Amino acid sequence: MKPKALRLPEDLLVTVKYAEKKERLDEPTTLRKFLRLGAEKYMADCYSRGEISLREAAEILSVPTREALEMFWDLGVTGNVGAEEAMLAISRVKRRQSA
Repeated sequence: MKPKALRLPEDLLVTVKYAEKKERLDEPTTLRKFLRLGAEKYMADCYSRGEISLREAAEILSVPTREALEMFWDLGVTGNVGAEEAMLAISRVKRRQSA
């Protein structure tokens, strides 16, 4: 791990202190946990907007693809392919099979 210095607003520090007491963690562990949660949410948002693939998100988060998918489900992100895109893909596969 690399040490980093950063300035945090007082309201965020109040939340950190609350989580420290509630979960019986020290401040650095709590901050790392919050950063990780934020990173997961950020990547889920990028994935849901179609900016990155599931595989890319998993690689960035250093987790298996299936774990990233389940993480995104837990965050309410079901995928970045809508019904229209799915139907288009199916019709293309059918055309290739019949050719």
